[in-house]
Amino acid sequence: MPVVYLDVVWLLNLVLDGFILLVTGFLARRPLKIWRMIGASVIGASYALFLFVPDMSALLTFLCKFLFSLAIVRVAFTPRGVADFAKLLGLFYLSSFVTGGAAYAVNGYFQKETIQNGIVFVQGGMMWAQQTKLFYILLALPLLWFLGRSAWNWLGKAKHREQNFWMVDIEVEGSHVACTGLLDTGNALTDPLSRTPVMVADWELFRDVLPAALTDQLAQGADMALALGDVEMDEAWQSRFRVVPYRGVGGTMGMLLCFKPDLVTLSDPGSTPPELHACKRVLVGLNPKRLAADGSYRAILHPAMLQEQERVPGKADVA
Repeated sequence: MPVVYLDVVWLLNLVLDGFILLVTGFLARRPLKIWRMIGASVIGASYALFLFVPDMSALLTFLCKFLFSLAIVRVAFTPRGVADFAKLLGLFYLSSFVTGGAAYAVNGYFQKETIQNGIVFVQGGMMWAQQTKLFYILLALPLLWFLGRSAWNWLGKAKHREQNFWMVDIEVEGSHVACTGLLDTGNALTDPLSRTPVMVADWELFRDVLPAALTDQLAQGADMALALGDVEMDEAWQSRFRVVPYRGVGGTMGMLLCFKPDLVTLSDPGSTPPELHACKRVLVGLNPKRLAADGSYRAILHPAMLQEQERVPGKADVA
């Protein structure tokens, strides 16, 4: 009777789980830190050892497997919110199905195998195989189709959104703030007095640039527009600030605290040679919350920044 080496089983599952997480990260366009990938893979590989422990049937239930999947995704990617968690979990299962199906198909094509009591012997070696029921196969087909279609649609939307990503460099008072901006063709926000276009950015980007008295108020959750009147600052900064009215989704109205930068430079990372735009006539609106939960962009750009501003050819990309 062949011997099953648990360390080999554990190491094999560790490598496979790591590969599945790499595929998941690729599909989700999410960077994966190596130490998080190793930690999540260790959880998955350790769970596989329960198959060889007697009287551990409680840990082999659907609920337990699902909880381990949640733990693996949580450790690997630290999702932001329920929707992001659900997306990553779906992509993780899709990657698992595709990886497992590909491995089984390659094995079937190139290996000679016999089955004895659920153990598959492959040219003198041995691997574990479970009994496959028709019900589960029929259940897997629509599930795989749903996950595959959802992933394809999500990737299409992500690709379209990436085509509207620009690298942004904001210069103010000799300081530079760099971030990724999303060009929103539906953004029509302008200062009603000067008709200056307004781009919106996460206020925390400017924590080290804005007057400290103002950032302290903003960090405490104070109203952006009202906080300006309670802060003492020099005249140079006072002349930069504006309060711009806006109308949000659903008709909600409010006041957006903005400041005038010295220069905003936009760089298209996908063009060769790089296309750059220098925007001097623009306001930066300070958004109190993150614009993107996943941090993929930190600013929303006004289309007039590309259409009406001077194009600057032949410079290097903005870092």
